[in-house]
Amino acid sequence: MAGSAVSRIQRPRAAQPAPLVLENRERKWPRREYAGPQAQSHQLMVTLARRKWSILAFAILGGVLAALVGLARPVLFEATSQLIIDPPARNSLPAVGASAQDLIDSSIDDHITMLSSQGHLRRVAAALQKTEASTPGQGASKTGNSKPGPAPGIVPESRSFAANLIQRLWPQSTGATQSPQAAADSELKLLRNRTRVGQELRSRIISVGFADEDPARAAMVANTFAQVYVDDLAEKRQASDKLELDGVVASLPRVQSDLVAATDRLEKYRLSHGAVDQGSADNAAKERADLSQQISMSNADLAAMESRLQRIQELRKQGAPVASLAEAIGTPELTDLAARLAGAPADKDLNEAIDRQVEQAVAGITAEVNIYRAQVGALEDRKNVLDAVVADTAGRLSGLRALEPQVALLTQRYNDLLSQQQDLIRRIAAPTAGVSILSPAWPPTKPQTLPPVFLIPPGMIVFAILAAIFVLVRNRFNRSLRGEAEAEAELRVPCLGLVPEAGQVHLKQLREIVLHRNKSAYSRAVTSLLVSATPNRAGTRSPHTILVASSVRDDGGSELAWSLALAATRLDGPVLLVDLERTGNQLTREFLHQFGGPKSRRSFGDFISNRCILEDAVASIPEIGIDLMTVGASEDLLALLFHADSSDCRDELHAAYRVVIINGPSGLAGPEARFLAGWADAILLAVRWGWTSRSVARGVLELLQGDGAASVPTGSVLTRVNLKQHARYRLGDSADLLHEKIS
Repeated sequence: MAGSAVSRIQRPRAAQPAPLVLENRERKWPRREYAGPQAQSHQLMVTLARRKWSILAFAILGGVLAALVGLARPVLFEATSQLIIDPPARNSLPAVGASAQDLIDSSIDDHITMLSSQGHLRRVAAALQKTEASTPGQGASKTGNSKPGPAPGIVPESRSFAANLIQRLWPQSTGATQSPQAAADSELKLLRNRTRVGQELRSRIISVGFADEDPARAAMVANTFAQVYVDDLAEKRQASDKLELDGVVASLPRVQSDLVAATDRLEKYRLSHGAVDQGSADNAAKERADLSQQISMSNADLAAMESRLQRIQELRKQGAPVASLAEAIGTPELTDLAARLAGAPADKDLNEAIDRQVEQAVAGITAEVNIYRAQVGALEDRKNVLDAVVADTAGRLSGLRALEPQVALLTQRYNDLLSQQQDLIRRIAAPTAGVSILSPAWPPTKPQTLPPVFLIPPGMIVFAILAAIFVLVRNRFNRSLRGEAEAEAELRVPCLGLVPEAGQVHLKQLREIVLHRNKSAYSRAVTSLLVSATPNRAGTRSPHTILVASSVRDDGGSELAWSLALAATRLDGPVLLVDLERTGNQLTREFLHQFGGPKSRRSFGDFISNRCILEDAVASIPEIGIDLMTVGASEDLLALLFHADSSDCRDELHAAYRVVIINGPSGLAGPEARFLAGWADAILLAVRWGWTSRSVARGVLELLQGDGAASVPTGSVLTRVNLKQHARYRLGDSADLLHEKIS
């Protein structure tokens, strides 16, 4: 070590070999490719596999808890009573639209709703209380009415059944502190929760089930539930029938008096207008219709004969030939004479015979016309007489037709009321509910609840899922770094390696591991890191400065700096460690105390401020081959670095030492780390494995890479790595090689 503060200013720098500066750190320290989604899915499975024993423990705990819950819960037996709905009557079926099945479904929905109503539950609870109050100290064998139910052998109880159930489930809710209203509400809640009401398939059957610890009690409650509903419907129908009967009885006298009055009016009309036979009136009307038809036919025949006679007379006036007259008259004799006349036109006798035949034919047709006219006149006279008869009969029948329907309607109404009265009396004497008990409940033999062993698998599955979710959520919120590729992806700088955890670090152990146990995982990791951080070109043996920075004090930066310094002693050339922790650290104090020679009279601040030469600021540790330079506790390192000439100081250090290791202050506590970046040929950021937050480490890197530090190669180092735990992550980086080395 030579030179002084004055000589550092005057001596030319060309005497020294120029330090190696790499302008592209990516070229020296290439970054790994980080497959994001694939790596995340892989890490997801790895995280679950790494915590498999914890998940298994949670699953076993869930199974145990499920078994305990299964053992603690009561074993319930469900008894079922069946109700059947009466089929709809034919007169109640809809004419169009809905079918009979739709009507049944609607009725069943109504019954299920009423069975589940709060009012019915209260009636059932009251019936149960009456049943148990009427049989104290005995097995209740009735369902709350006069009909015996198939529920023998119920355990004797002095209190109500529902109150005992509440006492078993919620002991603190019963007693002197519980009001009667609260007890009733709890009883109804328990009854509602343990009752099941539903339709069986698409049938008219409704099943009512109740679950209880005692099979006999379950059957008793189910039968009481169904019987109370049937009795209540029967009572309601009976009350409705009584009200309707009262209305019918009140209406009968009024309808009877109206019927008597209408009958009297009808008889008086008949006596005053005479008896009129409806059959005679109908016969007269029929005869009139027949006469009208005969008159129409006679008029048609008369018109035809008159038209024929007029045609013949016109032919005679026109002097038509005999053949035309014979054709119009249509007699065979005249036709024969006309044929003979055609052969002898000059025969007078034949002409006279033809004239006589024509006259006879015309006279005959005229006689027929007169006969038809007389017949039509006679028929019209008869029709006029019948019209008068029909008009008189209709006048007398009009009054009867107005009175007789009134009598008929009142008679029908009176008879309907009498029939309705008889039917209501019969229904009141034997009331029906429209629903009946098809099959009463019997004490069940098989429990409804599953055995505790069946609850163990679901409990284990649920707890295993919860444990897996907890592990994944915890891993998601864990923002620390564990792998090289992950560190490069988050910090955006190369990760040069991982340094294993050395245990309780002190100087003897650290020296032993690095210098004397060269094949240990820690020594190999530190040596590999040193080789990666220093120049490695053929024929290049230039000095090199490495700045070791850390986020916080516990990141292992001091441990890493001393380890690199110890590993550098295995290379040729002196090694200098510059410790800039102002409060000092345990390793530095131990090395100075155990192996240090004469202590330095000056500090790092005196050296960079030109207040002393280099050899006065350096303390030699000859036993390990390292020189040490520290900073004073009272010195303002930020001001010293701001005013110092970093290039001159670095050249002087490179002139005296082969490797210079600078242990910088913590990144969060020392913003002066940015000025130290200009001193270094390489920057190593110590990031504690599984501890340092990603955001903190990224912030320190941004501080180190500010301004002119972009050309300085920067990399991260994961420190204090637990190799056994790291191997469980299956990241496939250099830590796996170290783990294989020690395993």
